[in-house]
Amino acid sequence: MSPARRHTGSLRFLCRFAAIHYALHRARRRHGHRRRQRKLLPPAKTPGSGSKVPSAETDAATCQQGQGAENMGRQLGFEELPEDILHRIHSLLPIEDAARAACVSRGFLHSWRHYSNLILIDNALCFDDENVEERTTDFILRIDKILRNHYANGVTVKTLRLELINCSNIKGSYLNRWLRITMKPGIQELCLVMPSVMRKSYNFPCSVLSDEAAATSIQSLSLLACAFHPTSTLGCLRRLKSLRLSFVHIADEELGHLLSKSSTLERFELFYCSGITCLKIPYTLQQLKFLSVKYCKMVQVIQIDAPQLCSFHYDLTPVIYVRNSSQLKNVNISAVGPSSILSHARFSLPSIAQNVESLTLCSCCEDANTPMLSSKLPHLKNLEIILRHYFSPNYDVFSLVSFLDASPALESFILRLEQDALMRVPGVGDDNEYRQQNPECRHNSLRKVMITGFCSAKSLVELTIHILDRTHSLERLTLDITYGYDRRTCNIGKFPTARTIGQCWPISKRALEEAHRSVETAGRYIKERVPSSVQFEVLGPCSRCHIGK
Repeated sequence: MSPARRHTGSLRFLCRFAAIHYALHRARRRHGHRRRQRKLLPPAKTPGSGSKVPSAETDAATCQQGQGAENMGRQLGFEELPEDILHRIHSLLPIEDAARAACVSRGFLHSWRHYSNLILIDNALCFDDENVEERTTDFILRIDKILRNHYANGVTVKTLRLELINCSNIKGSYLNRWLRITMKPGIQELCLVMPSVMRKSYNFPCSVLSDEAAATSIQSLSLLACAFHPTSTLGCLRRLKSLRLSFVHIADEELGHLLSKSSTLERFELFYCSGITCLKIPYTLQQLKFLSVKYCKMVQVIQIDAPQLCSFHYDLTPVIYVRNSSQLKNVNISAVGPSSILSHARFSLPSIAQNVESLTLCSCCEDANTPMLSSKLPHLKNLEIILRHYFSPNYDVFSLVSFLDASPALESFILRLEQDALMRVPGVGDDNEYRQQNPECRHNSLRKVMITGFCSAKSLVELTIHILDRTHSLERLTLDITYGYDRRTCNIGKFPTARTIGQCWPISKRALEEAHRSVETAGRYIKERVPSSVQFEVLGPCSRCHIGK
């Protein structure tokens, strides 16, 4: 680590340390002041007791006694605090600050030797100016020392987070040794982050989870970039609530063994696991509430029988079977390449998620219009559709009306068009003829509509006019020309009342020109159709972020 970075880190730590010390000092003084007041109060007079008023000498003595107690209170340090409070304060510090505190306080040094949350990151424990081999060697020595000290002191590690992104040449034997040391009864969280090149070369030792005592205590397991091959000998993970597998080489049957041992699982995330072709979520996972299957390109079938599942995120278009879907109310479907995600969702959702209330659809280069179907999504309240990349000139944005017509309870509709998504779609002309889709259909519950990336494409203008003509319950219509004021950096809202203004999404020169045309289109074709009862807003190019760039 460079001297400048060490100096900055030390200053940051000293500020935190001083703040904690000052807060504790004030608390001790308040506590000591109340105790002195109770001790220095004269006894209450009672009739006939013969008590006298304290003399001047008594007052002077009590004042000296109070000053002495105050000075003694000022001299109290961290070492005088009860051990459990000291350990609690120490556990709340980030690991770097906790290590620094151990260097300046004997009380914290004793607590550090019993520190149970180990977050070991190669960048934090190695010097920046070393080459890869020296970094790896130094990292191994440091972790060995930390774990040996914990093991020698009989410390139970509750959290172990190993991030080895830059240690691509580390041997699996070291990792296995560290896991055997820490995977003991009492371990609650394990997170192993490996370099991507070790995805298949390093096999996570399932033997550390075969011990029933250790397996029973773990509550969170996260593995990234390794091979994992559980068998039927795996211990029962009866307290495991969160499971995340990313870039993990695991087969269908092996994942089945893992899930069969995890009856209390509440959250399961599967990313970039190409060995999975058929994912089966068994009925034994009765506590599962969140399931995410993303970028697993070989998955063809997903079978779900989890009665408490309420959120389901997936991509591509696998065949999905869902039983006991009464609680499934949040669905997120996305695509990473050309697909028919919108058509797939319109066909399949009424059968696999009849009670869905919140739906997010993300499509890339949709190759087919959304079909008009008689099936409904009767409970859908919030719908967000994201259109990315270049869409075909033949794609009709107006076909999204299918989702509106299928959702009688819909209250909020957000349509996000990323930059240039509709660049090839024909623009609005001078004619005043617009399509009318199903004049009898009314969106009687829809109150808020937002279109980000609004442009002069004729089909988009027709969709907006259709919503205005068919929605008497509409309260607010927002047309955002600049691709998402509500998603600015710093998580700041788009409204002028926000105290701090975030930075807008960048746009190209050509997009800026289109933005000005879009503002003109909104004023010419949309504004005059907006009822006076609807709050209408057009968010054009930002004078601070876009004008002049």
